[in-house]
Amino acid sequence: MRTRLLSTALLLALVGASGCGERGEPLGEIEQPYPVTVQGASEKPAAVASRPERIVALDPGSTELLIALGARDRLVGVPAGTERGEGPQKAPPSAVDVVSPNLQLRVDEIVELDPDLIVATPSTDLLDVTRAQRESGATVYVQPSSSVEDVLRATLELGLLVGEPVEARRVASQIRSGIAAVEDRVADEPVRTTFVDTGFFITVPARSLLGDLVRRARGESVAGETPGGEPFPLARLRRLDPAVYLATSDSRVTLRDLRADPRTEDLRAVRRGRFAVLPTELVQRAGPRLGQALERVAKALHPDAFAEDG
Repeated sequence: MRTRLLSTALLLALVGASGCGERGEPLGEIEQPYPVTVQGASEKPAAVASRPERIVALDPGSTELLIALGARDRLVGVPAGTERGEGPQKAPPSAVDVVSPNLQLRVDEIVELDPDLIVATPSTDLLDVTRAQRESGATVYVQPSSSVEDVLRATLELGLLVGEPVEARRVASQIRSGIAAVEDRVADEPVRTTFVDTGFFITVPARSLLGDLVRRARGESVAGETPGGEPFPLARLRRLDPAVYLATSDSRVTLRDLRADPRTEDLRAVRRGRFAVLPTELVQRAGPRLGQALERVAKALHPDAFAEDG
């Protein structure tokens, strides 16, 4: 285990170096030795004795990440709504829906697929995951997903698990470069106080992927570190009076509705039209498109910084 964990640390160092001006592409092929053990976001590390050939992904971001790593043809189970096809960015047509549209795990279907690796996230129902692991005998990797750095670590750890360490380094370097480009673009912009509405005035904590993207885009959530899962108090929201109001696309919140609501019509962001809708499938997905996600958030907070893009 010590050797494998050292391998993860080495890859992290290599990706960090590539983001600081070092050579970004790997030299030659690296054959991944097995067994492999990585920590992930679970108390129990994930260990595989050999290259996984039948992989189930329980989260859309994990699915995209596995495809980007080159494990597309080994995906046998994916969440409902995953795009399938013959293209390199799509899941195989034969992949089975193992998570329903309402996010319920179909444990029996997972077990029938006889997977040797199940990739989950901390937001997955871990009781169902445990049952699927027990009945299938598969290894479970819980993908870190609460920040950009979490996704970078997950990229490298998954790369080791699935036998694609070189591709993992490339994908991680690409993510880091995309993030750095946007951060450089807004580096001189003022910090904007922000409220993120995911529906019914429920917001996101600072320690979440979207919270991290807001911070990196030079936004400051008025909700604070841990707002909880309840609707944010509107009296407090009016008192904090954010400069920008963001809504996720699945919230169905519109500027028109906010202006028609006496509880929100006088918010500075609402009066000035500093409102934007963020695509949920991009900004809340812990996958390889984080550079694009950060750009969408940054454009919403600092549109003038991107005005020359048209």
